[in-house]
Amino acid sequence: MSDEQPDKATSDKEQPGKPPSDRNLKRRLRARLQLIGGALASIAAVGAIAGGFVGYWNAWKTLRTDAFPEKQRTQMEATVRPDIAPRLSLVVLPFANLNNDPEQDYFADGIATDLTTDLAQMPGAFVIGRGTAFTYKNKQIDFRALGKDLGIRWAVQGAVRRNGDQVRVNVSLTDLPSGRDVWSDRFDGDRTNVAALQDQITVRLARSLNVELIQAESRRSETDRSRNPDAMDFSMRGWAKFYETRQKTENAQAKDLFDSALRLDPDNVEAMVGKAQCLAADVNNGWSASVVEDKKQAIDLIDRVLSKSSASARAHAIKGNILLFGHPEEASAEYDAALEIDPNYPAAYGSKAITLIASGRAREAFSPAQLALRLSPKDPFAFLWRFWLCHAHLHLHEYGEAIEECRRSVNLNNSYWYAYVDLVSAYGTTGQLEQARQALAELNKVRPNFTVQAYGQLVYAFSTNPQFRREIDDIVGGLRKGGVREQ
Repeated sequence: MSDEQPDKATSDKEQPGKPPSDRNLKRRLRARLQLIGGALASIAAVGAIAGGFVGYWNAWKTLRTDAFPEKQRTQMEATVRPDIAPRLSLVVLPFANLNNDPEQDYFADGIATDLTTDLAQMPGAFVIGRGTAFTYKNKQIDFRALGKDLGIRWAVQGAVRRNGDQVRVNVSLTDLPSGRDVWSDRFDGDRTNVAALQDQITVRLARSLNVELIQAESRRSETDRSRNPDAMDFSMRGWAKFYETRQKTENAQAKDLFDSALRLDPDNVEAMVGKAQCLAADVNNGWSASVVEDKKQAIDLIDRVLSKSSASARAHAIKGNILLFGHPEEASAEYDAALEIDPNYPAAYGSKAITLIASGRAREAFSPAQLALRLSPKDPFAFLWRFWLCHAHLHLHEYGEAIEECRRSVNLNNSYWYAYVDLVSAYGTTGQLEQARQALAELNKVRPNFTVQAYGQLVYAFSTNPQFRREIDDIVGGLRKGGVREQ
């Protein structure tokens, strides 16, 4: 796809100055990442698995589809049996900002976010998504309750103190069933070389989990990181703003911050990825002034990133977000590439659900959406994954289930207009006209002047798949029955 692969004659030998081939990268990953079993095994968990084997196997057959390769077995098992915490299951909690300066929050948040990404790529790991982890920011935590709520065994905590260009990071690993810290360490470094500091934390933490990591493979090489602290600051602030909420204004502010970073450092990888994400959000939410131009700019940015590092899960996922509008099959391939690199990437699972719907395979969309919710149940984007579940049910004419999931989506985010559309259609189709009228009133608050014609033009553009379009025709028919005006 976007990666330039070496020809067969040179595939087994890297050329100086060129990115490694996928084959070499995978071979090095296998050589450097070893899962050492046994030390973290839980006898109680093994007993529970054996005792519930029959029910587990039935659920496993229901969940497993061709959409998930073998590498994601841990994630599927954790979804089928949420009562059994996987051995290497953990959450990286938001790091405390010891400077007591709100302006420095983004710095501590950035370290916790990147550490989550690093640890998620360990073989056999089950890592709770950043979105859910950050709901615990600045809160007192009952660790035993945390483990039960999230179905995990470990928590990583940390604190950051910054003095000029010097950074001190304290990190600890907590065994959630007992609530006891089993490992802690302190790291000192230079803020202009945060990547190296994060590598130290990841390596030591992974070893404490009995996983041998020679180095944090998901870390980009030092040359891929900006050496300009100002550009780094703008980039981290951009990501902090992007994570705040899924609204047009915040998305524009995040994009401006990424632009500021790129003006200072045109090769800042984090800023390129962030701006591409913002452009994709503009396109897919109908905020774009020029879909063609925004998609082209976003693709150019992501292809530049992938030319530097084809093993960037986030870059592949964001490329999927860009391709989603009009090319769902190609988008699905990018999400698969992201999940091959990082099987703990909840947003990639969630987004894969809509590509399956848009490809006429709505029945298969439930598994990835459920996996996303298992990995990050309190994620800021959980409303979106709930909506994909609703949308899949609606495509399959399962109206009661669709209404239930869309109500859950609205309860999580009452400004997401797509959920109200599906509610109006489901209520209209089933003759619940008063409920349809109420849902339409809410829809018009967040999407004024909504019409059947405008909706059809937008949604048909997502995919040319005949099955998908037939199902959209049924949804449009429900909108008419629910009282939506034609144009």
